[in-house]
Amino acid sequence: MGERVLGREVNPIQVGSAQKARPAFTTWQRCALLAAFALLVILRLPAAWTHGRFQAEEGTVFFAYAWHFPWTDALFRPFGGYLNLGANLPSVAAVQLVRSGIMPLERAPYFTMGIGLAFQLLPAVLILTGKAQWLESQLARIAGLLIIATAPAIEEVFFNTIHIQFHLALCVALILALDVPAGRGARIGYGILLFLAPLCGPGAIMLLPLFALRALTDRDRGRLRQFAMLAAGAAVQLLLFYGGATFRPSLDVWTLLAAMFVRLILLPLIGMDLTNWAARGIAESPSLIWAACAASILLFAVLVAIAARRRGPSVWLVLPAFLIAAASTRFGLFSDARRNMFDVTIGERYEFVPLVLLGLSLIAMASRTRSGERVVWVLLVLLMLTNGALDYRRPAQQWSHGPNWAAEVRAWRGNRDYAMAVWPRPWTVDLSDLSHSCSPVNADLPSYCESGWAAALYR
Repeated sequence: MGERVLGREVNPIQVGSAQKARPAFTTWQRCALLAAFALLVILRLPAAWTHGRFQAEEGTVFFAYAWHFPWTDALFRPFGGYLNLGANLPSVAAVQLVRSGIMPLERAPYFTMGIGLAFQLLPAVLILTGKAQWLESQLARIAGLLIIATAPAIEEVFFNTIHIQFHLALCVALILALDVPAGRGARIGYGILLFLAPLCGPGAIMLLPLFALRALTDRDRGRLRQFAMLAAGAAVQLLLFYGGATFRPSLDVWTLLAAMFVRLILLPLIGMDLTNWAARGIAESPSLIWAACAASILLFAVLVAIAARRRGPSVWLVLPAFLIAAASTRFGLFSDARRNMFDVTIGERYEFVPLVLLGLSLIAMASRTRSGERVVWVLLVLLMLTNGALDYRRPAQQWSHGPNWAAEVRAWRGNRDYAMAVWPRPWTVDLSDLSHSCSPVNADLPSYCESGWAAALYR
């Protein structure tokens, strides 16, 4: 039975043959687009590259811990309740390179930034090389790259190792929405990403039920293998490392849904400034919180219903977006002030994956609808891209400016007890000659110990 595309029936075998015969881009074009994507990402925060940047816990916790403890301890230490191999391994490697004299301490942030950037390119690689009906056109792939690179208020996840976990979670969600690759090399690559992602953070684990569901609905062995790889990584994380974190208070469901309305619906539609203006009013008014909660339920329900009715790939983008948004907003954001839950410049990492997935779902909707309805989805994509472009050169102060690492190292060389400043202030790195044994109950320890970090965070 054929499929109707733009009002005419098309044989799916013919469609598949056409896709195989005419790839969206040549290899050189893909490389050029990936280089342009990387440049777009780099230029969003140029001062980070001129000054050298460790970002918050990347330096304060992970690099400092690797400096003070044996590499075997630092490599497999859980932090915040889970193993973050994406932060542990680069930190250990950077410290070993510095101690062996291969790399000066002044260059250490560029090493971790480079690794962070490499992982940040992986979702773009999947967009450029993956096969899916919603990515048939060149415009769809280019729009997908722009959504990932320019979505508003996401600079917190740019080129650092502590947030590799979010880029891998995005990769996992994309694999769910892409066709199972035919080539052996691509299948192995997908499998590595699926196994590695849960070892860097819990975000990817949330998608395990959706991989099981797709394997059942598609009745495809390739999907089953993907589920098995993700399940294997999740099992290692949950059985050997995961322990939760007592310092992460959970939100009530009404505040959660209202915060999702602000971060995932208002933000891409009206931009960062107007969203934060509206968010302040919502945070201070119980009636507006209820209204935002109701709007969040209604809009997400409509989007899921439309995606499910079409039985296309968009449902595999919308469902991960909602699942990750709900879980990360409830258990990830933590603050003693309700208004901070609604400030889109606080906890940007938790809105990154669902925000991008919602943008990609709009692209998928536009690729599978008739011309009349397609206009709506195209306009929403353009609106999101416009707001992203407007906010592109106005990133939040804490991510766009910070201390010069080389200057901090010079001060440290003159006084080994000097606490080197990292981005954003007042985060510092303890590379003193004195190492402290970490205790889960002693709040007076340095910040590379979790108890000391948690105490300093709430101070």
